[in-house]
Amino acid sequence: MKKRNKRGIVTEYLPWLLIALAVLAILIITIFLLKQKGISLIDSLKNLFRGT
Repeated sequence: MKKRNKRGIVTEYLPWLLIALAVLAILIITIFLLKQKGISLIDSLKNLFRGT
């Protein structure tokens, strides 16, 4: 394989990889903050889907 093909594959998936890492970081920070407040993640998700 040529290096050009490998670089093309990396540049195709790089934005998706960055988005996935950003979402993962936000989830980890959210879980950490919710644990500090003593709120269960499951309860907060239930409230989110209920709309309250």
